[in-house]
Amino acid sequence: MKRNSPFSGTLQAIYARWPAFALGYGGIVAALILIGISAQQGWIGLIPLTLALLLVLIYFFLAALWRIHQQFGRNGLTPHHVLFDMGRIRAADQFVIIDLGLRQQAIDLARRLTTGKAVVVDVYSPQWTPGRSLVRHRARMPHPPTDPRIRWQTGRIDLLPLPDKSVTAVILCQVISEFIQEGDQLQLLEEIYRILSENGRLLVAEEVQNRTNSLLMGPGVLQLKPVEHWRELLEKAGFRVRSEKDLQGIIHCFRADKPTYTEAQQLTLGLNL
Repeated sequence: MKRNSPFSGTLQAIYARWPAFALGYGGIVAALILIGISAQQGWIGLIPLTLALLLVLIYFFLAALWRIHQQFGRNGLTPHHVLFDMGRIRAADQFVIIDLGLRQQAIDLARRLTTGKAVVVDVYSPQWTPGRSLVRHRARMPHPPTDPRIRWQTGRIDLLPLPDKSVTAVILCQVISEFIQEGDQLQLLEEIYRILSENGRLLVAEEVQNRTNSLLMGPGVLQLKPVEHWRELLEKAGFRVRSEKDLQGIIHCFRADKPTYTEAQQLTLGLNL
């Protein structure tokens, strides 16, 4: 399948999560078979219950497909582009993308640059991000292209390969939640704080636990964190949340700035700015 297909990202994400989709599809088939057997055997009382189960399974299966397309499809929510705009990054700017080897979003953003450069730092580690779906997703990603607007690097959450106060903007698009331990999440944010200049911008997008995702995911929404969790984590790392944007209740975007020295001192003393 061609990489420029509007559904290529969606299909890659479905492949990464194929066990869950296979389980849902298997449940639909099993419910249909049970309805057929019940009708044949005359188990009339079982048919309405099985039919209700079938409708629920079909609903959540289609909802999962729609959510995946909204997150990864070319015509979906494109949260990485939303973050780029929230950070007011210009075509001639240099900025950093923290990545887990998925690459495609970095490639998309680099196309918006002219003389600017995207420094892509892959911090993937099986120890920190053990999700099997991430491993499958990484395997389906394009090889790093030869593009003067992109510099590919590897790093660790405790050591990004960049000097102190050397960048003005960092993009984290659906990356932090892949780290299971909150301590690892905080360590990455603190390392980003180190490399950002004063008034530097951290742009973050994450799925959140809310009513919309509850309707789309059912009990699966419990694996997500509420908006307040991400806001508090950013503030704990020393950032000040300047603006937020909700993307159809599925993904929440933050712009959090590194305070100036004066602002940091006032925050330390507990003064209101």
